[in-house]
Amino acid sequence: MLEKINKLSNRQVVLVILIVGLIVFCTGLFNPFQGDDSLQIVKNVPVHSLTNIKLFFEGGTLYNGGGVAPLVGDYRPLMTTAFSLIYTFFGLHTFFYHFFQLLLYASSAVFLFLIFKQTFKTVLLPLILSLIFLVHPLNSQVALAIPSMQDVLFFFFGILGFYILISYKSVSRLWLVSLCFLLSMLSKETGILFIGLALLYLFWWSRKRFFTSIAFMVVPAGLWLALRLNAVGLNNPNIAPIDRLNLVGRLLTLPSILLFYLAKFIFPWKLASGYYWVHPTFSARYVLVPLLIDLAVLGIAIYLGFAVHRKASKTLYHKYLFFSVWLVLGLLTLSQIITLDMTASETWFYFSMSGLLGMIGVAVKTFSKKINPSWLMAIALLLIVLLGFRTLMRGIDWNNKYHLDKLDIAASRQDYVADNDIANILIGQHKYAAAKVYADQSIAIFPYFGNYNNLSTIYLDSGNIAEAKTIFDKGLGYGRYVDIYDNLGEISLVQGNVNSNRLFFAQALNLFPEDGQLWFYKALFDGEHNDNTDAKTDINNAVNFGYPVNQIIYRVIMNGQILAIHTNLGVINLQ
Repeated sequence: MLEKINKLSNRQVVLVILIVGLIVFCTGLFNPFQGDDSLQIVKNVPVHSLTNIKLFFEGGTLYNGGGVAPLVGDYRPLMTTAFSLIYTFFGLHTFFYHFFQLLLYASSAVFLFLIFKQTFKTVLLPLILSLIFLVHPLNSQVALAIPSMQDVLFFFFGILGFYILISYKSVSRLWLVSLCFLLSMLSKETGILFIGLALLYLFWWSRKRFFTSIAFMVVPAGLWLALRLNAVGLNNPNIAPIDRLNLVGRLLTLPSILLFYLAKFIFPWKLASGYYWVHPTFSARYVLVPLLIDLAVLGIAIYLGFAVHRKASKTLYHKYLFFSVWLVLGLLTLSQIITLDMTASETWFYFSMSGLLGMIGVAVKTFSKKINPSWLMAIALLLIVLLGFRTLMRGIDWNNKYHLDKLDIAASRQDYVADNDIANILIGQHKYAAAKVYADQSIAIFPYFGNYNNLSTIYLDSGNIAEAKTIFDKGLGYGRYVDIYDNLGEISLVQGNVNSNRLFFAQALNLFPEDGQLWFYKALFDGEHNDNTDAKTDINNAVNFGYPVNQIIYRVIMNGQILAIHTNLGVINLQ
């Protein structure tokens, strides 16, 4: 049996990986859009046409009511381009987004197998390692959540470029490597880690190409940096508790972060979309104990390194060191020295896990003579089946947003985002009392414009307009959020001083000049106060920027007729 596996061709292994990937992730292929999918795809006006591709490289990924204008948020132009391509051919059918993502995810496992195969000169061990990488539940969100397309793309192009680098020695292929690394960084800035790996590999094993290759590495990094600086600047604002800690507080939280990834790698049971705990002060439970465990694991890794040095070849020892650097580079990006938008995320261990599996592979290779191959294969098969089954079940978790949020809160008690999402779902079901409980809980954990917007909406839909406006105004203190401005625009139709409301619309439309909903509310406002010329301009702007204007209202405003409009907030009399 072992001999047959070791004689498998690369094509046969590719087929095995693709089939296993399809089986394990089949429960997630038809999952609906969730979370950031709305602002990145469904409501994202620029993404709905490939003619806007220039805008994808001039801004972020999130639509914030700007019409056909640069987006906001993190710089991920290749992900936005991928979304636009899929939308162009398949519209809003989620299967095609999930299938494309799964295809790239499984292909990354294939290239990791090919790299491991060159390292271990066999098929069985690389196949086991790549299958663990493929089915591990800690990586499941990378394949299941459409917003994680950034992680799939960055790793796919990065691992592809690295495979080309180690497989083809000609200088001419460095252009292709350089292009892959550029595409990786344009998917997510973490792609720059592959440049570090490439230079380390060349320095150790292909030093003749090292100095020649530096230029091929510097050019894509420089081009990416220039594009990013032009689009969003060097730093993007993060919304998370960890972002409000000083460096000392983040360093005190670091031991629990490292322990989190270690624990979830070994026992990936309770999983969540994001983790937001912080430990800004010293404690034995949350700082000292995690630190001691981390140091113990580090000691084991160092001991294994010495054991490999004594028992294995010098080449294999250097490979252990190389994969160790691979792991450490990934962990450095998760250390919160530079703050991220969560304390920890399962998707962030994606890069590091491949390095950790390489270290494990070297250790197994070194001590394999003392291990019965049949037992090794049986244990590996059992492990893959157990991990794969957990991932299969995880795909079901993503079928329903409310169910997923409840699981997130159970696994990550400080997940204020999940609390806020549940509040939003309950608002849509007109369950305002229940929604308020979750909105208040989200604000208690970490106040930001999103949960204040939901709390205000609860009061607004319940008829308490004055309290809603107060909370909306408070929410603006946490950021310029288009939904808050839209809601305040609606309130301005029935409450407040005419002059102050007129000033509000001027300021809001200066921030969001292509927000059709704001233009619609301004049209109603101007129509109510006899500004017919402005009202006509406003209503045309609302239509031009994609807001679904009621045709009766449109004709009344354009013809200067009289009409009483009954809204949820009151009656508006158009003159």
